[in-house]
Amino acid sequence: MSFLNNDKNAEGVDSSVYLTLREERRISRENAKIIKKYEREKNKKKVDEKEYLTEMRDPSNVVEIENLHTYFYTDVGVVKSVNGVSFDIPQGKIVGVVGESGCGKSVTSLSIMQLVPGPTGQIVEGSIRYKASDGKCYEITKMPRDRMLKIRGKDIAMIFQEPMTSLNPVFKIGYQMDEVVLLHEEESTPESAKKKSIEMLKQVGIADPEKVYASYPHELSGGMRQRVMIAMALICNPRLIIADEPTTALDVTIQAQILELLREIKEKINGSIMLITHDLGVIAEMADIVVVMYAGRIIEQGTVKEIFHSPKHPYTIGLMKSRPGRHIKEGEKLYSIKGQVPNPINMPDYCYFYNRCDKAMRVCSQGYPDLIKFSPTHYAACYLYNEDGSEKSAEEKERR
Repeated sequence: MSFLNNDKNAEGVDSSVYLTLREERRISRENAKIIKKYEREKNKKKVDEKEYLTEMRDPSNVVEIENLHTYFYTDVGVVKSVNGVSFDIPQGKIVGVVGESGCGKSVTSLSIMQLVPGPTGQIVEGSIRYKASDGKCYEITKMPRDRMLKIRGKDIAMIFQEPMTSLNPVFKIGYQMDEVVLLHEEESTPESAKKKSIEMLKQVGIADPEKVYASYPHELSGGMRQRVMIAMALICNPRLIIADEPTTALDVTIQAQILELLREIKEKINGSIMLITHDLGVIAEMADIVVVMYAGRIIEQGTVKEIFHSPKHPYTIGLMKSRPGRHIKEGEKLYSIKGQVPNPINMPDYCYFYNRCDKAMRVCSQGYPDLIKFSPTHYAACYLYNEDGSEKSAEEKERR
């Protein structure tokens, strides 16, 4: 018998339910049928390119994500990790994706890379459009695996959260870097790959690239390993770099160096960066556009100035208040958002932030809010505002 918490009821109400073994088996059988269907689609071979060619909505974008749903089919139910996410990554810009752990940031990036852990994890709905350097536009959700191999690592590269677990401990750094070049550049030779690898290690600020090239991952410090990961991601001059919390395991001094390095390299290659982090300081310093996620959905997005100087959603406002800084008076406790995120297996059909929100109204428990437009670049999903972006009056809030 498995425990499952149902958070659909109001805060403070005991809403625990239990799944019997029979129910678990029924869920498992249903999930197996669904997974089999998606896996059959992904395993197709000799797919005509016309089936996954598409057009970009805006030619200035590198990636366009529209209504993306990525689910995990578990024995106790379906986890809706990404539940209707839509945003663009323009050419030459840094898009910061921020939110607390488990909000769907990393799963969104893995969906772009076609690296969602399977077979339980599946992209069930939505579109991910990518514009390649040759001008062709691909629908990543429909691309066969063998074709995606030619894009992943070359045109779209990822810097993972923890370099020690991302680098293979039994191979030297040089072998792992050369492999990327030899795989994606047809005319490369072992000698040219080695030369390029050493040159890239030099570009990311490693003082003795030949020594690092001949070293194993465990022989390097955390900052060095992260620089190697960045070098490996950039070695084929990608159009999009996905940096999944690249500075989490590093101290403040090394963190600043890595962020500066990313910024410099972005300018050199005129690439785009999708920067995933829960550190608002990093977002303020690096991002041009900010996407705020909560429980698998985007609750607010806008330019970095709009999000930091004029946040609209109570969750975003709470994140800003929780930052340590000069706005905290001496002796005052750091602000924290009360409550917990709803259970991802049994999400409510109303605003996910309702039970934690200080400004919650009755209408918030009656349906999920639409995105309200405050400017051409600023949106938030909240019932506190009218359709024209103006804040509701106190009387309107009372009536609701």
